[in-house]
Amino acid sequence: MVQKEVKKKVPIYGLVGILSAIVLVAMIYSLGTAPQFAPQTASPPSLTTNTQASPLQSCSSYSELNSFVNTNNGGSQYYFSTDTRSTPVPAPAPTAENVLSASTTGAAKDFSTTNIQVAGVDEADSVKTDGTYLYVIANNTVYILNAGSANPQNAQVIAKIFVNNTYLSGMYLSQDGNKLAVIGNQYEPYIPENRNGSLIMPPWGFSTTFMRVYDVSNKASLALTRNFTISGNYVNSRMIGNYIYTIVNENIQVNNGTTNLPVIITGNSASNIDPTKIYYNIAPDSYSTYTTIISMNIMDSTKAPNETTVMMGYSSNIFVSADNIYVTYQNWNGESQDTSIYRIHINQDNLTFEAKGVVPGYPINQYAMDEYNGYFRIAITARFQDNATTSDGAVFKVSRQLNSIYVLDMNLNVVGKLARFKLDESIYSVRFMGNKCYVVTFKQIDPFFVIDMSNPSAPKIAGELKIPGYSSYLHPYDENHIIGIGKENNTLKLSLFDVTNVNAPTEIAKYIVDATYSDSSAIYDPHAFLFDAQRQLLVIPVSINDMPVFITPMVPSIGTGTVEKAPESSYWQGAYVFNVNANSGFTLKGGITQIDNASSTRNGDYYWMSSNYWINRALYIDNTLYTLSNARVQLNSIDTLALLAKIDLS
Repeated sequence: MVQKEVKKKVPIYGLVGILSAIVLVAMIYSLGTAPQFAPQTASPPSLTTNTQASPLQSCSSYSELNSFVNTNNGGSQYYFSTDTRSTPVPAPAPTAENVLSASTTGAAKDFSTTNIQVAGVDEADSVKTDGTYLYVIANNTVYILNAGSANPQNAQVIAKIFVNNTYLSGMYLSQDGNKLAVIGNQYEPYIPENRNGSLIMPPWGFSTTFMRVYDVSNKASLALTRNFTISGNYVNSRMIGNYIYTIVNENIQVNNGTTNLPVIITGNSASNIDPTKIYYNIAPDSYSTYTTIISMNIMDSTKAPNETTVMMGYSSNIFVSADNIYVTYQNWNGESQDTSIYRIHINQDNLTFEAKGVVPGYPINQYAMDEYNGYFRIAITARFQDNATTSDGAVFKVSRQLNSIYVLDMNLNVVGKLARFKLDESIYSVRFMGNKCYVVTFKQIDPFFVIDMSNPSAPKIAGELKIPGYSSYLHPYDENHIIGIGKENNTLKLSLFDVTNVNAPTEIAKYIVDATYSDSSAIYDPHAFLFDAQRQLLVIPVSINDMPVFITPMVPSIGTGTVEKAPESSYWQGAYVFNVNANSGFTLKGGITQIDNASSTRNGDYYWMSSNYWINRALYIDNTLYTLSNARVQLNSIDTLALLAKIDLS
């Protein structure tokens, strides 16, 4: 059934890596659409890249590490000024403020959790709940709220945690709800030094990643139980059981032949990472950063964190299963690009580098990777230079791209692949589900592919569906149905795919927000996607910019001498709440906004000035729907969407 279309971020140089990533993304998108040309007979690059896993080797001493880096020119050379900032400074001691009594009544039985990729592998987010309390990051502050699950009128902020001069990246809540881990970055800008009339530029400045664990069992008296800081930029993290695994990047730097080491600060005690816990690969590779993986027990503050480090390129995407962390980074090899993959086996606080492999191309995000039945699967896009001719026969080079799916064993050797499907189209979304993989590519139409992965040595296309638009995120509805969220033209689109017949997938329902321009943060941030199959509930942030379209110039009305009034632009931001099921598709229940004077959103200035009230997350506890912005937590009835309460975050 097709739904009716209706309206409605020793010395650290993390900034270098961030800027490089921005440039890379810009390059990728700028090349997203190939120019029109007449292809010649030039062939794409070989996809038989040697992916034989190379054993990782740990350093026996600092001397060996320093010699290796200098020999391989892995670190950047610099002249270090005489300032004393050679050791990162820990983040300021956080302060906790008890706002109100922490008493609460009743206990919720049903509540939503963070939308994650792998069952049992939690992901850091800006909101967590145990069904009784909400933990919310807003305004770079952690707010703890009585959720008012029994009585919405009891919903209120009861405590705050401030960590000054930092950027909070996310949180984890222990399974019993008694421990809260907060992860973030602190950055100290560099200060140029004038020496004998010459301007000496020290390294970029210090970036550190901190992990703070709080005992929140007594909301009236929060206690900091863990204060851990490491030099470098926060990349990503996961939590499995009681253990948080955090990945941090730090640039390798060489000062007059001396190589820096990552620095760990526990409380106010600082030390370098043990060089014997730093690994490298003998094969030629990029050695521009230290990538450190830290395991930390959220429940036991007496158990010291464990860490291990590998010298590699600037890590980008990660995938984490129950047993392994896969860290990837991209290498540019002339006109082509490949992705190095490191596998780190995890068992509580034990971390073991076990394998490294390489595939050509790059994955778009974590969802383009997966582990299943002892195999690692990855969907990649590879770029190459091809010959093209002008109308007068002149030959020139153009950039083209192809897509492939690789299957690797646990030694990260390629054992199977589906190569070169959909030449010159970009992968927009990937979702692996057991023996199937679903891929959306896009150029002008939206091919939705069902990939049969049942034979790891020979994955194959089982079915293909061509429809307008594209999906940037795919989410399982059930075993036979997939929800897609993306765009058609400039408007937000939801699709429901039926994959019961893998050879003939169909789009059985769609919903398009009919506006000049509409968008949703759930397209690029799956944590903003709230879905519960049992409740048939789907909630996503939506923004609408409905600009007037003029087909003919505005002219004075005949006989009046006046100009007809142009249609007014309208703006709206909030959350759309849907019922969704395989039979009736998407049914919009209504929209929730936190912009109080919604009628004033016809005024663009008012709309943009209200951006602190733009909804970025939603969750439910029992029959109450909570929407979150930087300025407010709002409670509405799931059944009727009636407003129940507002809690301002100041």
